[in-house]
Amino acid sequence: MRLSLQPLQGRDGKDRLMKLMNVPYHIYDINRGPMAPHALRIKTARAASTSDAAALGAQDVVDVVERAIEAVARAVSSLAAGERLRLKKASSAELLTSLAARTAQQEGDQFAQARLRGLEVWKKLRESAGGFLTGADVAAMLGMTSAAVHKRYKAHQLLGIREEKRRIVYPAFQFSDGRVVQHLPAVLQALTAEHVDERAQLRFLAGSHSRLDGRTPLCALRDGDLNSVLAAARAFGEHGAA
Repeated sequence: MRLSLQPLQGRDGKDRLMKLMNVPYHIYDINRGPMAPHALRIKTARAASTSDAAALGAQDVVDVVERAIEAVARAVSSLAAGERLRLKKASSAELLTSLAARTAQQEGDQFAQARLRGLEVWKKLRESAGGFLTGADVAAMLGMTSAAVHKRYKAHQLLGIREEKRRIVYPAFQFSDGRVVQHLPAVLQALTAEHVDERAQLRFLAGSHSRLDGRTPLCALRDGDLNSVLAAARAFGEHGAA
């Protein structure tokens, strides 16, 4: 199956691309004839333009979008019908990750494939954590201010994960019935004392451990087995956090 970029050619196609990119209309050469396949013609943006596209260089923006469209077209062309149907219903993040993985495989880019495997592992870990809550979500649940939540995070009484732009999110599985799982702060402090970083702490809490008879640490805490969890946390810090 070959995919055509015809929908992005001509004036209507340029209009659609302009809207997607949030680029001022005047930078497009809309008076030319049909564009060559996989090519987007563009005039130099006016120096006075204050748009993001002009600041970056309008030609650079379009070049990047053109390459992305070509890569997506190649990746989608190689998918089976069932996979294409699945991706039609997927989130934007899942769609792009899946197509990026296909492209990395096609191009033999092992570094990119390794990064994408890491993203897939992180996605599964996030799902195991029950998703992430914002500081405002946690504050509303615990009946305190966002500042108080952040203070607990800084004191290692709550597990928070720093995401992009330094935003902190909180794994949902550390809460039960609107409260922090009992004795979790002691476990977080033990992990911190072993120099285990936040993402590794999440791995520890989400995983099952032989020292806990195959239970996760949170399950063991709910069973009242704090000492075993602390011992597992110290062992994880010594051997398993790398």
